[in-house]
Amino acid sequence: MLNIESLLGFKGKTVVITGAASGMAKSATELLLSLGADVYAVDMNEVELPVKKSIRGNLAEKTKIDEVVAQLPEKIDILYMCHGVGLRPNWEKFIQMVNFVGQRYMAEKLLPRIVDGGAVVFISSSGGYGWQANMANVGGILKTQSFEEAEAWVDSHLDIFGAGKPDPYQFSKQCLNAYVKSMTRDEKYISRKIRINAIAPSFTNTPLIKDFNKAVSKDGTDKSGENEMYNLFLKSWNGRAGEPEEMAYPLVIFGSDICSYMSGQIIGIDFGMTGELDWKAANA
Repeated sequence: MLNIESLLGFKGKTVVITGAASGMAKSATELLLSLGADVYAVDMNEVELPVKKSIRGNLAEKTKIDEVVAQLPEKIDILYMCHGVGLRPNWEKFIQMVNFVGQRYMAEKLLPRIVDGGAVVFISSSGGYGWQANMANVGGILKTQSFEEAEAWVDSHLDIFGAGKPDPYQFSKQCLNAYVKSMTRDEKYISRKIRINAIAPSFTNTPLIKDFNKAVSKDGTDKSGENEMYNLFLKSWNGRAGEPEEMAYPLVIFGSDICSYMSGQIIGIDFGMTGELDWKAANA
C-alpha cells in the first residue's frame, strides 16, 4: 500500500547534507530523519540532531573539504549541498570559495560515491536570477577545471564586484545556477542517471538575514537594514519572509523518489518573485 513515506523513498537511504546546524538545512535534516534516512550532517558548527554522524569542517578550503569527504560514507544515495555565507564587506573572495568553488569541488569529489539514479540538490538563491546575462564572467569560472584554477580565477577577477555589477553573493549564486544547468546531461551525471537540481529561495528568516541587513543598511543600523530588505523583497506585494521549513520541504522533495524524472531545474521558492521577473522580461 502506497503512502507518502514510501513514495518519498528515504527509509534506509544514506543522505549527506551540509549546513545542517541551522536554517533551511537544519529543517531539512529534521524532515529527513523523520522519514527514516541515515543522515550524515556537515557544518562548521555543532549539529544538535540525532544524525548518523556529525562532521565539523571548513568548506572554503580544499584540504578541509578533503578531510570532511574522508569521513563520509563510500555509498551515498542523495547529496544535499546547503551550506553558504551571506553578504559582508571584504568577503568578496570568501563568498566565492564557500558558495561556489568549494561547493562544486565537494560535489564532484563525492560524485563517484553517489549511487546510479541518485541525486544532488543545491540551495541556490533568487539572487542568482539572470545568470544568463552574465556569462562573460560566469562562463569564465565555470571553465576552470580544478579548485586551484578556480581560486586563481577568483583572485584575478575581484574587480568584477562593484557599482552597477553583481555583488559577490549574487555572482556566487549565478555561478551555482549555471553549474546546475551545465551538468544536467554532462557525461559524469547522465551516464549514471544522477539528477542535479537546486532550489532558489528568496527572503527567508535564517541567520544569514543579519548579514544581508547589515549589507544593505543605509546608516549601519539593524533597523535600517530591515527596512531596506522589506522594501526590496516584500513591500511591493505586502508579503512576508519565508520560514526555513518552507524552503526545506521542497529541498527534501527534489532529492526524493517523487522527483525521479526531474533534473536540471532551478526552482524559485519565492512566492512568485522570479515568476513576475520572467513575465516582465518577456513583456519588456
